[in-house]
Amino acid sequence: MYRTIFDLDGTVIDSAHRHATLPDGSLDLAHWIENATPDKIAGDSLLPIANYMKDIFPHHEVLVCTARVMSDADYDFLLDHGLNADAILSRPADNRLPDAYLKEMLLRDHATRRGFTWVEFSKNTTIIDDNASVLAQLGAIGIRTVCAKALNLALGDN
Repeated sequence: MYRTIFDLDGTVIDSAHRHATLPDGSLDLAHWIENATPDKIAGDSLLPIANYMKDIFPHHEVLVCTARVMSDADYDFLLDHGLNADAILSRPADNRLPDAYLKEMLLRDHATRRGFTWVEFSKNTTIIDDNASVLAQLGAIGIRTVCAKALNLALGDN
């Protein structure tokens, strides 16, 4: 079965109202954590790719691979909006790896736990993500990549 991996923030979910950057342009993680409250998460909205995710769920294996530390409010948001996934891979609370390395680690672990070699796993997999470093890293190790920013623009025009 073919699998599609979806990032959440900036790909499926618009959480920009909770996002801040540091002077160097990187994510202000302290601000993000402070704004990961149930009320603020409930204020997130869906991006056009969310409909694509909903449409392919019964036909493809759907994974979520996010750099978020998932909370009950995050899972509730996904459930309330019909965003189903076969597995949700997320950042462990004590992990501070850059997103690209984190997602590679999470996906390699998932593949191993499912009994796949990396070649078997990656040959039937596409990831949709808005982070250029994630796309570059995972593309370099064999996963097909799709830029969420471009896809959301294209889907939003329809």
